[in-house]
Amino acid sequence: MKIKKFVAGSMQEATMQIRQELGNDAVILNSKKIQTRKFLGFVKKQGVEVIAVLDQDFPEMKKPKQQMPTIFQQTLSPEKPEQLDLAHQVKELKEMLANQHQEHAVDVLPKPLKKADRLLEKHGVSTAIRTKVLSRLVNTPLSGEKWTEKKALSLLTEALGELLPKNSEENLTIHSQYVVLFGSTGVGKTTTLAKLAATSVLEKQKRIAFITTDTYRIAAVEQLKTYAELLNAPLEVCYSKEEFKAAQEKFADFDHVFIDTAGRNFKDGQYVEELKGIIPFDRNIQAFLVMSATSKYEDMKELLKQFSSISIDQLIFTKLDETDSMGSMMNLLAESKIGLGYITNGQNVPEDIRSLSNESFVKLLTGC
Repeated sequence: MKIKKFVAGSMQEATMQIRQELGNDAVILNSKKIQTRKFLGFVKKQGVEVIAVLDQDFPEMKKPKQQMPTIFQQTLSPEKPEQLDLAHQVKELKEMLANQHQEHAVDVLPKPLKKADRLLEKHGVSTAIRTKVLSRLVNTPLSGEKWTEKKALSLLTEALGELLPKNSEENLTIHSQYVVLFGSTGVGKTTTLAKLAATSVLEKQKRIAFITTDTYRIAAVEQLKTYAELLNAPLEVCYSKEEFKAAQEKFADFDHVFIDTAGRNFKDGQYVEELKGIIPFDRNIQAFLVMSATSKYEDMKELLKQFSSISIDQLIFTKLDETDSMGSMMNLLAESKIGLGYITNGQNVPEDIRSLSNESFVKLLTGC
């Protein structure tokens, strides 16, 4: 396949250039009006920029029933690319995506699909995910239907959900005796822990207790102590692995034991080692990595990397009410293959917390 950009004074001139260089079988993918400069850049002149392609790799496309219109059979209207037949758009898009020319491939999409792609781009969804989703959408048979915004969003939501790791119903609830939350400083671990604990007591009538290993932050113990008193739950403060084991034995008969940890600089690898030195991560402990939804994707990836030596059951995203972008979360879930446990969207205990299935998450992202 040969793809080339042509700049000319008019569409007719561009057509002649394309025929001379690529031949009569070339296909126009995109065209737009531009301004060119002459005489040292002081005089502007109207022109056109055209992207054309010559398929040299797929002989089956030369069959009469499948042949794409040549540049001399198309209506050369840069203002109305949607007039291209959908089947031809699909072929063109496949070729462009396969050759990593997504910026031009998007130009030939029907308007509803363009709008869906812009929605993902606005949220910060990665180019790789957008490419997979667009490929899935253009390959979806519509049985003669036309693309509509409703149809595009519905299929978009479905395609995004399939990129996420499986989330069973059991994984959407607290199902272990010991529950630990960890992450960087300031993400709201203690408040989130209190929300989970309060839900267990008030909605499920579970008998709970607290353990905290957060001996670094000022008033951290007092904050958790307040929640423990409100829920009529005992609290143990642990400075070492021996004290943690003693607390486990003390709370052996409780339904759930919620474990709070210190928030530290996630770039400090020593923090993870200290955490593992106190808490014996095993199958009896359900581990949640807590992240702020306002964080950058690169920071989220780095945080996940720092905790790679710990078996993470699920992710919790906090402060969803403080951002309009969910792309970083989508990117991380799709790349890490670690399931989503909960999101929080406020400070109220226990109201502002919600478990989300994959379907619910992507619907929240797309607004369906």
